[in-house]
Amino acid sequence: MRLLVLAGTEDGRQLAEALKLRGHEVLVSTLTAYGADLASEQGLQARSGAMDAQSLEDLLKSGSFAALVDATHPYALRVKEMAKTVCEELSLPYLRWERSSLDLEVHPLIHWAEDIPTAAQIAAKLGQRILLTTGSNALPEWVSLPTLRNTYLYIRVLPTSQVLARCESLGFKPNQIIAAQGPFSQEWDEAMFKQLGIEVVIAKESGKVGGTLEKVQACLSLHIPLVLLKRPPSEIQDNQSLQARSIPQFIKHLEEIL
Repeated sequence: MRLLVLAGTEDGRQLAEALKLRGHEVLVSTLTAYGADLASEQGLQARSGAMDAQSLEDLLKSGSFAALVDATHPYALRVKEMAKTVCEELSLPYLRWERSSLDLEVHPLIHWAEDIPTAAQIAAKLGQRILLTTGSNALPEWVSLPTLRNTYLYIRVLPTSQVLARCESLGFKPNQIIAAQGPFSQEWDEAMFKQLGIEVVIAKESGKVGGTLEKVQACLSLHIPLVLLKRPPSEIQDNQSLQARSIPQFIKHLEEIL
């Protein structure tokens, strides 16, 4: 069957590749051209560019898709809600793949936050030299928070001209910007944290694929506080039959439903 897979992350591409190997015709949709290039390198058909509800609807109608598989990042709430709404309007199956979350033990160096303002408040109390590893999209919100005005922020972002221009427009100087493609090893993280004299790290709980575990291990090794943004409430319950901890399980359930 023909499937549209929304995927800009490594596990999303792995899922798309596994679906293709099962004999399904797959089109991968990514936000960035770089994401589409990575998918193409894996032999996948791909398109790129941001979509609103209308452009997504047009794509689904023109492609004769049997279903939409949402394998976007766990924190991509806007895209998730838009995709669900469009599929409902078209009476098209919407199937959500959500990577497993980390099962972290309680530790005095690990602090959880419900949202960005709370994370900023916690981090500002823990240290002055703060590293943000939460991506570039929410940077305007981070820099607008009064709680961070007396801190020194470093940011780790993708090394694209668009992202760097956004960082510079928000007032970040070159010595505050670490532009690199992850995920990173624990050793890489430790070296960078030490080099920059980082006192607090802020991250998303992006699962093992997203490199969160390596950040945790690096922070604990160096005794650096880590503030983790909790994931948005999971909507897996909307697809009870699709609760799967592995890609093969997910595909098996998908094929049973469709």
